[in-house]
Amino acid sequence: MLLLCGTLFISGFVLLGLGAWIRYGAASFVDVLGPFSAQFINISYICIAMGSVLSFISLIGCCGAYKENRFFIMLFFFIVTVLFVAQIVGIIFVMVYRDLLRIMVYKASKKSLQTAYMGPAATDPVSSAWNIVMIKFKCCGFENKTLDFVNSAFNKVTGLDYPKTCCVIKTAVECDGTTVVAGLIQPEVGCRN
Repeated sequence: MLLLCGTLFISGFVLLGLGAWIRYGAASFVDVLGPFSAQFINISYICIAMGSVLSFISLIGCCGAYKENRFFIMLFFFIVTVLFVAQIVGIIFVMVYRDLLRIMVYKASKKSLQTAYMGPAATDPVSSAWNIVMIKFKCCGFENKTLDFVNSAFNKVTGLDYPKTCCVIKTAVECDGTTVVAGLIQPEVGCRN
């Protein structure tokens, strides 16, 4: 019983940490999702709340096991059973709506690239996150390389066809935002993949 409670206590703190990371540490990546970022902020709060609840429940179980208190032990098992059923319902919900969620994330990501991305020099959260994604994953645009920037906010503001973050060698002379030659742009189809 103490082993189970200890495992729940650690799991609670991990969930609490995950929620805090989503809320505060991954803020620039969450901002890429534009209007859907509110859902991820809500998920972070849910993780923080669930982590706190799990930690508290594990303390109830530890106290019940240590003191051999029947009320605390029964309360602990009732709450764990309710949480288990809620997790099963949550898993079913995610599996049923997985494709809808994927479509929503894709649309929000592409829209943020086309409407809010301002280039490598911009310091706003959306531009910073897209720059990090394109550099880290060695990709360009969301799905169509340089075509994603046609008529985008970036294109309208700078007059360029693609940002320097799309180039394999960012300091190359040919990487001027208009020249497209073989081997200049990242070989990946887009950051969607």
